[in-house]
Amino acid sequence: MTRGAWTQGARLEAAAMRVETRLHRKGVLETRRFAARTEARAIVVATLAFGVGLAGGAVGYWGRAVPVWEGASVAAGGIAVAASITLAAASVSYRLAARDPRQAWLMGGTRARRAWMTSAVAISLAAVFGMLQWMLFDMASLIWPGAAVDTLTATMIVALVAGASGYTAFAVAAHVTATRLVVLLFAVVATGFAVSAATTRDDDWYRLNFSELGGQGGVTAAVFNATLLIAGGVTALLALYLLTSLARWARTEPRVTRARELIVYVVFLMLAGCFIGAAVVPVTTSQVGHNVFAIGMAVVFGALLLGLRWVLPCLPWAMIALGVAVAIGIVFSAILFWLSYYTLATHEMVCAGLVVGWLLLFTRTLAATERADAAAADVDAGSCVLETDSSEPLV
Repeated sequence: MTRGAWTQGARLEAAAMRVETRLHRKGVLETRRFAARTEARAIVVATLAFGVGLAGGAVGYWGRAVPVWEGASVAAGGIAVAASITLAAASVSYRLAARDPRQAWLMGGTRARRAWMTSAVAISLAAVFGMLQWMLFDMASLIWPGAAVDTLTATMIVALVAGASGYTAFAVAAHVTATRLVVLLFAVVATGFAVSAATTRDDDWYRLNFSELGGQGGVTAAVFNATLLIAGGVTALLALYLLTSLARWARTEPRVTRARELIVYVVFLMLAGCFIGAAVVPVTTSQVGHNVFAIGMAVVFGALLLGLRWVLPCLPWAMIALGVAVAIGIVFSAILFWLSYYTLATHEMVCAGLVVGWLLLFTRTLAATERADAAAADVDAGSCVLETDSSEPLV
C-alpha cells in the first residue's frame, strides 16, 4: 500500500476522533446545563410547594388554636404535604432526568418500565419524607405534650415543610444512582421499622424479631408490611441500575460477560421478591411461608458474597475480601443467636448493618470504576487527536 493511502486513512481516523471529542465536550456542556436547570427548577418547585402549604394551612387552621399532634393538627398537615408534594416533585424530576446525558439510558425501554421506575422512586421518597415528619412531630409531642400553636405559626410550619420537601425531592430524584438507591433502601427500612416499633402495643416484640410487627394488625402491621413492599420495589430498581452499570463496565472489561451481568441482576430481583413475599405472607398468616422468604433473603445474599470471586472476578481484591468478611460476620452473628446470646431482632439489625455497608461500598466501587474507564478513554482519544494533528508525516 502506498504512503498516500496510509496518510489518508490516518487523516480519516483523526477526523473521526475530533468528532467524538467534540461530541464528548457537548455532552459535558449538556450535563452542566442540566445540573443548572435542575437547581433552578428545584427552587421553583420549592416556591410553589411553599405557596401550596401556605394556602392549605391558612384554610385548614384558620381562626383556632392548632394542636401539635392530636386530631387535625400541625403534624397531620405536615405529614400530608410532605408525602404528597414529595410524590409529585419526585415524579416530575425523575421523568426529566432522562434529559441528562449521563442518564440517557432512561429513555430506553417501554413506557410501562419507565412508569414503574418513576413510581418506585417517587413512592419510596414520599414514604421516607412522610415517616420522617411523623417521627419529628411525635418527638415534639413528647417534649411538649398537649402543646398548641396559633394559626400563623401552624401555617408557616406546614408551608416550610412543604417547601423543604419539594426542593429536596426534586433535587434527589434528578440524579438517581445505585449508591443513592442503597441509601434510599436503608432510609425506607429504617423509618418504616421505627414507626412500626413506635406504634406497637406489644412492648416485648423486640424479644422475638421484627416480623412480629407485621402480624399485629392495625397501623403497626400496615406500616411494616408497606415498608417491605416499598423496599422490594427499590431493590428491583437497584437491580436494574446495577445491570446498567455492569453493562457499561463490560465495554472496557472483557471479564464482565453478559452471563455475569444477569447473575447479579437475578440475585437482586430475588432479594426484591423476598421483600415482597415477606410482606404478602406475614407471620400470622403462615410462619413457615414467611420464614421461607426471610431466610431465603439471607441465603441468596450470602451466596452472592461467597461467590463474588467467580461472579465478578474483575472487582478489586479488597472488595471481594470484604464480601467474604461480611458473610463470615453474618454467620458469626447467627451463631450468637443460636447460642441465645443475641435475640433474633438483634441479629437482624447486625445483618442489616453489614449488608447495607457492603452494598454502599460495592456500588461506589462500580461507580469509581466507570469514572476511571471513562477518563482513560478520554485521555486516549485526546492523545490520538494530538498525534494525528502533528505536522510529522503519517506512515
